[in-house]
Amino acid sequence: MISNISDLKRAKDEVKNAGLDDLVIKLDHVAYRVKMGQREKAMKEIADLVPYKEYKTFKVISMRATTSTLKLHDTLPVIVISEGLAEDSIVENYVKKYGGRIHHLAYLVRDIEKVVEIQKNKGVKFTTEDIIGSKEEGIKQIFTLPTETANHIIEYIQRFGDFDGFFTPSNISALMKSTEKLGEA
Repeated sequence: MISNISDLKRAKDEVKNAGLDDLVIKLDHVAYRVKMGQREKAMKEIADLVPYKEYKTFKVISMRATTSTLKLHDTLPVIVISEGLAEDSIVENYVKKYGGRIHHLAYLVRDIEKVVEIQKNKGVKFTTEDIIGSKEEGIKQIFTLPTETANHIIEYIQRFGDFDGFFTPSNISALMKSTEKLGEA
């Protein structure tokens, strides 16, 4: 836990010495989870404040959820907003426990395996043991467990080739499912 400026400097030095400085590229997206029926309202609220436009919307049938992405021109970060489609969906259970809020911040990385190895060596825990996705699918992703102080989840994401999405139909279910235990009331 960082309790003063020297702790913050020590944490910064640890990140640099571990090599994370060279591996973490930039903030990729900010993901919200909102109450069932509130996704479009949340999208409008954000678009009223900043000129984000709807980019893509996906129904995740197996997780009973809908996820929309919003883009500001062609820049990052993208905004991702998910809502449950049933009272017992993972997203709705999460919102019942924590309220509608930012669910995670996603960081684009150069080498996700190396980032996960470094973080595990530092004691960081993840929602799943295995990285989700593959080079062949064009994307690999993993979530940390929530931070102690602010309850933030960090996602590490690595894209391959010309893949420019935020998940694939085959990995979004696994990503959502990996957070299932976080939403238990």
